[in-house]
Amino acid sequence: MNQLNFFSHEQISQRLWIFTEGYSMVHRFTIGVIIGDEKILVVDSGLGATNDLRETIESVVGKDKPLICVCTHLHPDHAGSAKRFDEAYCSHLDWPARSDFALNAQQRLTDLEGFSLNNAEVLAYGKTHIIENADSTFKDIQDGDIFDLGGVQIEAVHVPGHSAGSMAFFNRAEKYVFTGDAINTDVRLRKLGRAGFSSYIEMLSRFIARVGEDVTLYPAHLPLAMDISIARNLIVICQDLLDGNTAGDPPGETIFAERNNNPDVRMHYYNNTCIVYSEKMLAES
Repeated sequence: MNQLNFFSHEQISQRLWIFTEGYSMVHRFTIGVIIGDEKILVVDSGLGATNDLRETIESVVGKDKPLICVCTHLHPDHAGSAKRFDEAYCSHLDWPARSDFALNAQQRLTDLEGFSLNNAEVLAYGKTHIIENADSTFKDIQDGDIFDLGGVQIEAVHVPGHSAGSMAFFNRAEKYVFTGDAINTDVRLRKLGRAGFSSYIEMLSRFIARVGEDVTLYPAHLPLAMDISIARNLIVICQDLLDGNTAGDPPGETIFAERNNNPDVRMHYYNNTCIVYSEKMLAES
């Protein structure tokens, strides 16, 4: 089969590129590429159902600097190609605890069915080109760690909720932050109970205070810049859930067939923002 190209890219500024890995028009993964004088930082590494992310990035930004990968969290569609880079980082709260799930070729191929909308050509390609990444290893990331790229500093910010070790990556000087799946217009928090949602509100409040009012957010699944209002919307939704304002919330269906038809999973909206939650978890805690 001929090489298929699942990547696109856009230059945002002299030092910032947004690459997108997409297996269908509606399911795409945002990969940040930040250019320093000495190193290049790659934020997230997609599903890895194709083996040429590094080569694609290097064809645009060059091969003269080390490429360092930082994963916002250890889920299959964020750490797929991490082993292809010179160093890889992920919070110890996610790795190795989530390795059996996230670094599992069969799980990733199953997820590809949903991400590709069951496109036969894409699935056939993935079966022969997927990166076997079970042997991936990661250095730890702690809240406040600084990645000094030479002329650019990126700060790690712990944003737990979607996963225990979720991290955002903040450029304080240029006022942008990559938020992974932790802060987005669609956040899945099915494992959180009441205490978890209270902690998530506290995290969001700390995040807003830390990054400021005029920051640009780049979430992991939409190639669109967002603003801090998304975090405030999420706070309102969490408070609604804690207050029991959930009447009429629709089912939280997903693109993954094996995870659908769970009557406990619902969606709650405020403005253009949504949280997927579990009624059972919310009631039991």
